[in-house]
Amino acid sequence: MKTSFKHYADLYLKFGSNDWKYSTYCKNEGIVKNRLSCFFDYDIKDIKPSIIRLWLNSIVDVGSKSKKHYLNSLSCIFNIALQDEIIDKNPIVYLKKLTYTAPKIEPFTDNEVQAILQESKRYGLNFRLFIYIGFFTGMRTGEILALKNSDIDLENRIISINATRSRFGETLPKTKKSIRKIPILNALYSVLKDRKNTKEYLLETQYGLPYRDCYIFQHNYWLPILKKLNINYRRPYTMRHTYATNMLYRNLITPVELANLLGHSSTKMIYDVYVNYLNRNLNDFDRNISIYS
Repeated sequence: MKTSFKHYADLYLKFGSNDWKYSTYCKNEGIVKNRLSCFFDYDIKDIKPSIIRLWLNSIVDVGSKSKKHYLNSLSCIFNIALQDEIIDKNPIVYLKKLTYTAPKIEPFTDNEVQAILQESKRYGLNFRLFIYIGFFTGMRTGEILALKNSDIDLENRIISINATRSRFGETLPKTKKSIRKIPILNALYSVLKDRKNTKEYLLETQYGLPYRDCYIFQHNYWLPILKKLNINYRRPYTMRHTYATNMLYRNLITPVELANLLGHSSTKMIYDVYVNYLNRNLNDFDRNISIYS
């Protein structure tokens, strides 16, 4: 029986190709080829926890979140060998669990948002829609690109989110909770009513096709606008962070309601990222309030 690590890594990808989304397969395939290939020459029985620990410590170009993904793939490969009774125990269980700290965010200020929205008027409707939806719904950029005109109900002012798009194509959203409905605010309604609803997708290229990703928007419009306005660069995804923090800061919504609008499976991300950000950012705190009046 073949007992090389590479044999079991190949089985891991072969089994996954039937169970994973295409984007997930590509991600795990990249992990195996680019990060786990150093184990290819080993017999899987000879890979001890100390070897894995040295390998993990040698990775300095990514953070703990990526390392956790690598360890998860590695653990799954060992589990296949464990089921075949090639090894007696998965060596990953001896490793200390990695801690993941939620990334710090830097939302746009009110003035920056207004300036970006104003500057977007110099460009075509597609980009304006992309910007307004991002700032006024908190949708993920892939979800915006996947929006169809049939998903937009202007009469009841509701957007239905049913898909997401990336370079790997169109798939279901990130989680089950990501399939959701969100309200169309007045500021967004005024832009959406000017769209051409005869097309299938809300945003289509000159060839009548949906955008594969937001590269064109990001590099042709977004980046020049931020440079012109002298605003520190942040990727378009920051529109989602800006929407979320402002909804909470202005007490427009509860954390539970925000989690539902953003498509999170729980409120953990809300508290880890957005509430923590507001707790750290006390510059605008009203120090004139009277709490015992």
